[in-house]
Order: sequence, then structure tokens, then C-alpha cells
Amino acid sequence: MANERNLSLKKETIIDTDVHLQVKPDEIAKWVDEPFKSIMTKGHIGNPLPDSGWDRSMAGKIEKRQITGPEDIHEKLCEEFHIDHPIINSFGKLGKASMSRLAVALMKGYNDLVLQKYLDDYPHFYGLITVAMQDPEAAAEEIYRMADEKQYIGVFIDNTGPNPPLGDPRYDVVYRAAEDKGLPVSYHAYDSGFIVDFPRQNAGVESFFAVHVLTHPYAHFLTMTSLFEHGVPEKFPDLKFIFLEGGVTWLPYMMYRLNKVHSIRRFDAPMLTKTPEEYIKDQFYISTQPVGEPNNQEDMRKIMEVIGFDRMMFSSDYPHFDFDHPEGLEKFLRVNIPAKDRKKVLSGNAKEVYGI
Repeated sequence: MANERNLSLKKETIIDTDVHLQVKPDEIAKWVDEPFKSIMTKGHIGNPLPDSGWDRSMAGKIEKRQITGPEDIHEKLCEEFHIDHPIINSFGKLGKASMSRLAVALMKGYNDLVLQKYLDDYPHFYGLITVAMQDPEAAAEEIYRMADEKQYIGVFIDNTGPNPPLGDPRYDVVYRAAEDKGLPVSYHAYDSGFIVDFPRQNAGVESFFAVHVLTHPYAHFLTMTSLFEHGVPEKFPDLKFIFLEGGVTWLPYMMYRLNKVHSIRRFDAPMLTKTPEEYIKDQFYISTQPVGEPNNQEDMRKIMEVIGFDRMMFSSDYPHFDFDHPEGLEKFLRVNIPAKDRKKVLSGNAKEVYGI
């Protein structure tokens, strides 16, 4: 039964752009072709996408929520939190898979699993096509394979792990496929990828506090800079780029930093015909979670205005320990910004970008 304190959410249409599954190796193995099925079930590979080893639970103090099936999403998100359309968006940590053939097998298996187990019987659910950037050609083929499934509405890329960074021309085939099929590209970072992308920093910190603060902005800084360095938004002008689970406060810094460096180093990004800010205001979007917590809430409103309410989409990050309850953001938006802008953030922008 819906919690009474959430009833104000019933008045809004809400699209959650960041909903996570926990798919165990033995479950995904059922959807993977040989020889990788046997490797995962009979070999000694263990989890092919190992975790970072940091304690997320504060020695068991933080409750661990689980999504074990579509019923959990419907009951916990749709009914309790009044989420109208959850977007299942990630096979987390795929970017850490060292063996490209295994990554491709996992990619295909995961997309089939999500389609058949989560989407087919729940028409209000949507998903993103997970791609393995270890093999850009295979990733592009996967986009073409799944793009005609109407509930797959975008492309998902784990941006902790890929080497080289994701603006490199070798990935153009992926962006071309996404643009060709009219699908936006979403980037999502993971704490577990910090040890891969930033090993010296990972070795130097002493707590999950530091890793969790740094992982997502570090990965997004690198990805966004690489996209502009190689002119990706100029090469693919009809493509939309979405950055998930980084919050919103990092974007103004990056936008203006990129503007500054571009103004004095145009030679290093020769394909750009506009300022980075102009591309961002036209082709880039960010999800809200984790919403920052300034001591003065007026500061957050000002930051959102700088970014533009037409650049932001609601996300909860459910069921992770630090997920944002939709009631909190909806209340903040209701108190601080006009109704038309609130509706953009809660659903309007996602409807437009994802074609929902």
C-alpha cells in the first residue's frame, strides 16, 4: 500500500531515469552462450566483474535493498513511490571486464534478460541497451539488434573502465549506430571502477567516503572532456548525451572550464565549431541524483537555473543505499521553482529525449 506521505507524488507524472538491477553471475550465465556459460558456472572465474572491496554498509548499519525481479520494481517504485515509468539502465561494471569476448557475451545476455524478464510483461517499464565498449563493432551491432524493441529507448555505457576514454574515434561506430536509430547515449560511473580508472588515487584514499565522493565526477570529467577533445557532439549533431548519477553541481564547473580552455586551445579540439557550453545547452543532459545538499537551499536553485531546467531529469538510483526519494526532490522543486520547470525535471525532459 502506498505510504500516505507520498500521496503528493500522485499528482505528478514521474519518470525515473536511473533504476538498477542486481544480476548475479549464476543468473546472467543462463543467458550467455558457450563457452562463457560453462566458464561462469563450471570454471573458477568467479564473478567476472569483481567489486572494489570497499565497505558500503558501514559495518551493516546501512540497509541493503534488493531488486530480484520486476515485481520488486513495480511494488517498491511504481506503487510506493508513484514512479510512472522506471528506466532500467545498467549492467554495472561491464566496463571492467578484461576479456572483450566475455564482455560481448555478457552484453548480449544481459539485454536479452532485461527484455524478456523485465520489459515484456510490464509495458510501463523501459530499458537502455547495454553495450560493451571493449568491442565497438560488436557494441554497434548490438544497438542495431535491439533498437527495434520499443521498450529499449536508449544506449547505456559504463564509463568507468574504457581505455581509451570514450571520445576516441574508435567508438564513433557506436555513436553512429545510436544516432542512426535515434537513441540517446547515457553514461554511468561506478565506485567499483575507481580502482581501474584512477588506481593511484584509489591506493591513496583510506575510506569509501573518499571513493564515493570522487568516482562519479572523476569519470564524468574524463568522459565529457574526451567527447569535446575529439569533437563527438559536432560529428553527431543529432545525438543526445546523458550523464547519470553524478548529481547536477559538477556541470557548471565543467561547462565553464571547457569554455575557458577551448577559448585558448582551439587547436587541440579542432572539430568544434561552437563553445562547449553551446553544445551542452543543445545536446547534453544530466540526472538529478545525488542531489547536492548545500546549507542554503537557495544555492541549489541558482545552480539549477545556471544549468537550465530543460537539461535535467529526475533519477532515484534505487535501490542503492544513497538513493534519492522522489518525494524529497519533488518537494524541493515544488517550493523553489515554477510548476512548468518542475514538470520538465520530473518527466517532461525524459519524455522528449527518450521518446516516451
